[in-house]
Amino acid sequence: MKSKIISTALTLLLLSTLAFASSQQSINEERQVSSNENITLDVQRGNVEIRPASGNQFKVSGKLDEKAEGFELESAGGFTRFIVKMPRQLHERNNNKTAGSALVIEVPAGSNVEFKGVNVDVSATGIQGGSQITTVNGDIKARQLTNTVELTTVNGKIESEALQGQLRLKTVNGKIADKAGSGRMSVESVNGKIELDSRPQELMVTVVNGEVDIELDGTQQIEVSSVNGSVEIELKNQTAPRIKGSSVSGKFEVKLPANLDARVSMKTSAGGSIKNTLTADQPTRAKYGPASNLQFSAGNGSGNIDINTVSGRLELKKD
Repeated sequence: MKSKIISTALTLLLLSTLAFASSQQSINEERQVSSNENITLDVQRGNVEIRPASGNQFKVSGKLDEKAEGFELESAGGFTRFIVKMPRQLHERNNNKTAGSALVIEVPAGSNVEFKGVNVDVSATGIQGGSQITTVNGDIKARQLTNTVELTTVNGKIESEALQGQLRLKTVNGKIADKAGSGRMSVESVNGKIELDSRPQELMVTVVNGEVDIELDGTQQIEVSSVNGSVEIELKNQTAPRIKGSSVSGKFEVKLPANLDARVSMKTSAGGSIKNTLTADQPTRAKYGPASNLQFSAGNGSGNIDINTVSGRLELKKD
């Protein structure tokens, strides 16, 4: 009797799976487009992979959302737009992406791509003309994107590798992890962790209630702002950096080459502490009040390091 019940349950599960699969409309559309096409994509739910085509084609294949009311695909004059049409009133539970579209979208490598979604995970590779990818509840994976690159999610993580150009990575509740990014980079997180192993020429980091752990190679200019967070910066192959940092509570630690060539100013107010193991210079405390500061020049003072904290801990270390 028990085996019969299990068999019946498996049969019902199989039938429901087949019914779900059959309820999703297949799509396989292709258009000839320009090598530097401006492409707009709108997919509310599911999983989307964006990758380079072998030539100047726009191609979309896979399955549409089970609740989709079809799609729109327009291509003319160097502009292509693809939209999965969804009901105006869509009720769903638990940010359900499994019921959404499952699409592979191929575009010319030199095109500029703008993607918007809601409950959707996105991966994008090899787009050279610029990429603006936005999702609300979903993860973003990006690799070898160049030019202007903007990756934004509200509840999700961002994983990127080998990005080049004007880069902006932003999440509210999630983790950002970048490897080998170069150019000018801006990274923002509210409730999450930022991990960078990158080589941007310029870097700006903003974190609130989060953790920053970054390893940089040759970066010339760094600006970091932290509120209730922990910051650890390790900089290699750069003896004269320009670093500006501010924090409210939390730790702010900077590890620099021993042959530093920069002027250093570190200050605390309303409590906090300063520790320096890079040189023999030591901080002094204010005659009145809890403030303290550390100022010295290393080498010819070509670079500049200016870090302030309110009730936080500053530390300067030797790499």
